[in-house]
Amino acid sequence: MNSVKADTASESPPQHDLGERVADLHSRLHLSDVRVQRLRAESLEEPPFDVHSIQIHSSPCEVLLEPPRFAVRVNQTVTLRDPDERTLAEVEVILIVDYTLDEGPLPSDEAVATYVEHNTYFTAHPYLRETLQNATLKLGLEPIVLGVLSRDRPRPTEVTLVRRVAARPTEATE
Repeated sequence: MNSVKADTASESPPQHDLGERVADLHSRLHLSDVRVQRLRAESLEEPPFDVHSIQIHSSPCEVLLEPPRFAVRVNQTVTLRDPDERTLAEVEVILIVDYTLDEGPLPSDEAVATYVEHNTYFTAHPYLRETLQNATLKLGLEPIVLGVLSRDRPRPTEVTLVRRVAARPTEATE
């Protein structure tokens, strides 16, 4: 898989032309599979512990374009830290999003990069959210929930730690 950069060349075509090329690519793609390629979850402390901050790191997506296959590798690491910024736990999820590409001319690198940045992450996000929440639960931690996506931002801007509320003791009835 090759890295895709979202940066455009200095002599890029007009933006409307790029939009047309991305729309053409989108019309030729068919989602065929989304799967976890790697899941690594590690708690470095015994739970429960006090999570002070949660950091998300998303590596650049990688693309394999071998028509009719168009595959994108999405890599995201979530780190939980204490008030002293020591790592308490870490979860890494790598997803493969597979598409089938209809016959036609090969899309430009710029159209591929734009499509991946603005569309593929939306496809991968629910799978990343579920895998992260499940992994943190299995580690015995309070679940981490990725925030909602917005079309004007390619990545979530918030992450939530779902604090478990201790059950209240029931009062005996007389």
